[in-house]
Amino acid sequence: MSAIAPTQPGKKDCILALDAGGTMTDTILVLPDGSFKVGKSLTNRRDEARSYLESVADTAQAIGLSSAEVHARTAVSIYAGTGMLNTVLTGSGRKAGLLVTRGFEDITIIEGGLTYLGQAQKDSLHNQLHEHTRPMIERQHVHGVLERTCGGSYFMEKHIAPGKVLIPFNAEHVRSAVTQLLADGVEVIGILFLNSFINPANELGAKAIAEQVIAAHDARVPVLTSYEVAPVLKENNRVKSLMLQCTAAESTRAALLDVQRAAQADGYGGQLLTLLSYGGAVNVSYPRLYETVISGPIGGMMGAQVLSRVLDLKRVLCCDMGGTSFDVGLVLNGQIPIRKDPEFAGHRLALPMVALDSVGAGAGSAVWLDKYKRLRVGPESAGAEVGSCYLYDRLTITDVNVALGYVDPDYFLGGKVKLDYERAVAALEQTVARPLGIDLYTAGSGILEVVGTQMRDAAATMMLAKGYNPAEFTTLVYGGAGPVHMWDFTAGLGVADIITVPYAAAFSAFGASCAEYMHRHHKGYVATIANDSNSVHKQRVGREIAALFSAMEVAAADEMRAEGADVSDIAFQYGIYARYIGQLESFDTPLAIADAAQAADCDGLVAAFETMYTQIYPEGARFPEVGYAISELYLKASVPKAMPLVPRYELAAPKPRDSAYVGSRAVHHRGRKCDFSVWQMGELLPGNVLPGPAIIRDPMTTLVVPPHKQVRFDEFMIIHYG
Repeated sequence: MSAIAPTQPGKKDCILALDAGGTMTDTILVLPDGSFKVGKSLTNRRDEARSYLESVADTAQAIGLSSAEVHARTAVSIYAGTGMLNTVLTGSGRKAGLLVTRGFEDITIIEGGLTYLGQAQKDSLHNQLHEHTRPMIERQHVHGVLERTCGGSYFMEKHIAPGKVLIPFNAEHVRSAVTQLLADGVEVIGILFLNSFINPANELGAKAIAEQVIAAHDARVPVLTSYEVAPVLKENNRVKSLMLQCTAAESTRAALLDVQRAAQADGYGGQLLTLLSYGGAVNVSYPRLYETVISGPIGGMMGAQVLSRVLDLKRVLCCDMGGTSFDVGLVLNGQIPIRKDPEFAGHRLALPMVALDSVGAGAGSAVWLDKYKRLRVGPESAGAEVGSCYLYDRLTITDVNVALGYVDPDYFLGGKVKLDYERAVAALEQTVARPLGIDLYTAGSGILEVVGTQMRDAAATMMLAKGYNPAEFTTLVYGGAGPVHMWDFTAGLGVADIITVPYAAAFSAFGASCAEYMHRHHKGYVATIANDSNSVHKQRVGREIAALFSAMEVAAADEMRAEGADVSDIAFQYGIYARYIGQLESFDTPLAIADAAQAADCDGLVAAFETMYTQIYPEGARFPEVGYAISELYLKASVPKAMPLVPRYELAAPKPRDSAYVGSRAVHHRGRKCDFSVWQMGELLPGNVLPGPAIIRDPMTTLVVPPHKQVRFDEFMIIHYG
């Protein structure tokens, strides 16, 4: 155990990245040479600042330092987690009110008829099983305001221009509604008017009136507009994003600021960063904090993106099994697919989000029998209470692993937490084995088979539903429980390779440390480019787009500067969402331009769309004869930050050194008892090969290698299973 090498006094040359999951808070400490150390603590949902400090302290201990000494050397601390998701699921956010265009007062309930969101496919096929998601804002707190702005049409060159105010907002409606909302005790007010993404005049005017009323009542209630939060097409998605910002984001910000204060009190000199749902890191004072709603799972995808580039992998299937869920995603040609209007917790948002699918199959997922004695897993989870073997009052997947021998109850978190083997066995016996009239080990194996099948189906669907060939994929497994179950759920996937890493339990934290410091700005914009459009029209559209990009550049730089970032080396990437006229959905079209002024070339925008479209669909699917419609612009702004390295090592002999061997342990594997050799992860070297049956233990996780399988450590310390 050695401390990091001394450098100049006051030198900030380390990176901290944490992933606060439902069960564990994982830490990656990136050292000045690009190497990194891993630490962990149980997540404390009531006091996340405490579990943050405990996890950092655990990591610092590995190099002989205190958390304060590490914080003093830290240039960047990134904290990601599921706090906002939990707020949405529990409905524990702020009490909010909403002003909408008159006639749309039921928008929070009707939701565009999307009553099937979040349901399994077999249930979504039956209307009688559809139900509305619980509204984030109660209907009695939604008030209508007379107003209307034109949204344009396909004939906009010969029609009313998009963005023209047809009916100015009714100020008296605003005053009356805000007065009533204040009397109802709302803590924040949102405003959403139709087509405000083109022209926000009515929304911003209503906000000014609302703030006057609030000041007159000597109240402190913030007012947010949809233009400020999500200035894009589709009001149903836009209102969801606005409500998420109003109800959940601000309460989550308070928790993040508590963590920031704890880190700063412990010696950290900067501001805390968190992860955006589409990748990239932002300060916790970021105004559109709702964009970080799934910051936890994003880290793993960004880590997978880094490894795919290091190993030159074109197609990667990412499988993340933690304490509460099993998340699946893809990395294709070094890029992470983005959903423009994703489904999230029963809501459809106007928010770019990494494409992920999840099933409720985590190590802490509750296991039970329904009244028909059918086995059920989740969605309830023990979280930091782990299972009956620790503090939870129900059987969980971890209990099954302890009872069967896969997980050592005396080495959980390296022995810091002792699990109760007898209680795990009793819970398995009472919950499943005895009611079904089968022996304990048959019950345990059956449970793991059910869970493994659920995860395998989710992983296979992620590839097959998109038409991909599994044989072209490498499966990357991570998360605290991923290596424990890798042997089971990867069986039969038909992929080219299966890999994991020694720091699998903290892989999402590793990915967070790799994140760019980045903001993404979207702006709704409506224009058509018909085949008979003349050069004057094209020049006008091009100039408008270039001017909007320039304004977005200024806004992004100002936001980053306000967060304390050095914007001297800021870089911009540009894109549009476009479609053939008549199509329902627009397509993400990156623009290969060096600056905003080049966006004025309308023919260049059309060529970029055609190039993108033919990468997705066959050449015969093109339909340029109908013309083109542009619905949105986006800009990504990034500034440099410190990054970790994935080092390359000299290969050692295939046979591990003697110090890596711990002993053996009896495991009930697939219905029969056999001895598994036990090895210490930290003692294994690049080039080592371990045949099964074997268990590789680590303070953070357990890697199971069944009979007739083996693992091999390559020069990057990537573990190949097969």
